[in-house]
Amino acid sequence: MTSEIEALRQKLDVIEDKLIELLNERAKYVLEIGKIKHEQGLPITDLQREESILSRVAEKNQGPMSDEFVQDIFKKIIEESVRLESDV
Repeated sequence: MTSEIEALRQKLDVIEDKLIELLNERAKYVLEIGKIKHEQGLPITDLQREESILSRVAEKNQGPMSDEFVQDIFKKIIEESVRLESDV
């Protein structure tokens, strides 16, 4: 393997580490929201919010990844968020 490929892969590793850190930071806020929803008797699922997120991430996407791919990623993030909120 060339040193150029290895250097680029190291950059990918750094980005992946940051993504994990940001996803876990997001999850902490999700847990806080879940507690508030539980205390106030609100439903865990908010379809309007989910659609808003999916629209916003597609709008923000500048490529080269497709909007559909980015939305699929966020659908999984939302799915995990709902699971986390349900466990509160």
